[in-house]
Amino acid sequence: MKKSLLDEWIVELDGATHLMRRRSAEPLEEMSTVKGNKWILSDFGGAVPRFMTVEAPVKYAEIVTQRRLLESGDSEEHARICTHWKRGRGKTSTELFFTVVEGELYSAYEDRAHDDPDHHLLFSVNALLYACLRAFSKKQTVVVLFEHDRHVDLLVGRSGQVLASSRVSSYGNTQEAKENQAETVGQEIRALFADLQGKPELIVHFNWLIGVAEEDASLTSHSSLSGKTGFSAFGQTREASASATATGWMGGGESSSLSKEQSRLMSVEWGHKLAKSFNIPFKPLKPRLFETKDNGFVVTSIPEVLNHLAVSDSSSPTLDRVRYQAQRLLPWVTFGALLMVAGLYLGALALQRQANLLTEEANQLTDIKTMASLKVDPLDPGYQKMVAFADNLNRLKAAPSLQGVLNDVSGSLKGRIEFDQVLVEYDDRSKVQLTLKGRIKEGFPQASLDHEAFIAGLTSRSYRVIKSDFATDVAELQFTLKLERE
Repeated sequence: MKKSLLDEWIVELDGATHLMRRRSAEPLEEMSTVKGNKWILSDFGGAVPRFMTVEAPVKYAEIVTQRRLLESGDSEEHARICTHWKRGRGKTSTELFFTVVEGELYSAYEDRAHDDPDHHLLFSVNALLYACLRAFSKKQTVVVLFEHDRHVDLLVGRSGQVLASSRVSSYGNTQEAKENQAETVGQEIRALFADLQGKPELIVHFNWLIGVAEEDASLTSHSSLSGKTGFSAFGQTREASASATATGWMGGGESSSLSKEQSRLMSVEWGHKLAKSFNIPFKPLKPRLFETKDNGFVVTSIPEVLNHLAVSDSSSPTLDRVRYQAQRLLPWVTFGALLMVAGLYLGALALQRQANLLTEEANQLTDIKTMASLKVDPLDPGYQKMVAFADNLNRLKAAPSLQGVLNDVSGSLKGRIEFDQVLVEYDDRSKVQLTLKGRIKEGFPQASLDHEAFIAGLTSRSYRVIKSDFATDVAELQFTLKLERE
């Protein structure tokens, strides 16, 4: 599902946060100032893309991965694993592509989403890499490059399957440092494919670059540590003219209106040279120019990647994603429900009319039998079924909607409750059967209070508890609830 045109999208990358509008990128300090549904793309403080093979079944891959990272000193005890892709290899081995986020930092994102009255979906920037790979690696081996600040992130895969990932970084903003980084990217690709014993067939490129559009200014990359320091895009020279370095995305008169700095950042000549060295095609995703305050600008092709990003790629909890999709589909569901109700109503009228005719025929037959003592055959069972169907339709009108049930669950949430399963069923009497499985990430005293408050909230909304089971350990309470509602 693509992002809605009405949704805001926010990029939190390389130490800076921008609210992206139609043609501008507004620096953002407080997320709470942005109203409406929003997609947030975050690098979680510079988290690198990671690919790993662990000896564990798919179900337990994240647990074993976190333990290995903790033992190697690559993560802290409460770090979160945001999995973008995984697959099992046999019954005891799993490959996964993921992002590691510090536990305290991720909790801050969860609290912010919980306090947001609107739908609030959180994505790792590394999910953009996999969305690109999934879209362009149908029948060929693809290298996806994401160029941002002084980094180039790489993801290698085929047919939607991840094979390797890496990051190449430059520790200077000089022309020589950037050219060396471009060469290092090529060396890194060769090293990855030497281990994979294969060769690339396509290079896909997208970017996020920040510059300052001032006369004779060097190209700049913004980060919270280095400020605004000039640099040129990979493989470009500072003396090149705008027409010589423009990529061709801006056609006709538009290209002549670009400054040298904007043209340099929009150029991906280094990528063409890189692909040529492998003798394979190069596909740069179309960049767009966003103006910022203080005479600055952002060049990025992330909007093209958003067309391939799905709600399921989000790192938000399952319930948040379900609520967002339900809200997106609500107009269509409502329209379909109206059509169905209209059809059912007309069908019920037709059935009622036919039932009335049958009733009149039955009365006439009864009178004839009484008067003439004639035997009359019973009503056709098919007619009786139609009458019963009409009665069922009347009961369906009063059945609670799926959106209403989800709103009841959301409105009853207390504390840090996460759901593993939300199952809504309707029986033959249109009664709602609700099954909830999840966990409360608190110690037992607080988790028990949150559990009781959650049940009390549901019972106050006319739900009746059929079954309630829970188990606890030091860090969390796991629960299973089965409820029903007329």
